[in-house]
Amino acid sequence: MPCPGAQRFLSPKILGMAGKMFIYELNGGQIKWVENRNNPYAKTQQHLKTLDVYGLLQDCVIIISAHIGKSEIQRLQERGVKLIYKKGNIHKALQDVT
Repeated sequence: MPCPGAQRFLSPKILGMAGKMFIYELNGGQIKWVENRNNPYAKTQQHLKTLDVYGLLQDCVIIISAHIGKSEIQRLQERGVKLIYKKGNIHKALQDVT
């Protein structure tokens, strides 16, 4: 179910530059919106930014993103996160994962 007022498309930016993270729960083919999280690191360029962004998403098992930087991929995979690359509609991407 879409969250009220949420954008309906995945950000075309690299994961760490997305202004908002949309958190969903996937359970037995059901999709439930949980919350939106602001990314305070979206416009920063600090060293090891991936780890700061991961702190926002550490309770997530799967991350769906249009783009993830090369160094981010390795750091996230080392933490056991499943990465899925999708573009376009958020809900279509979620349905493809369930």
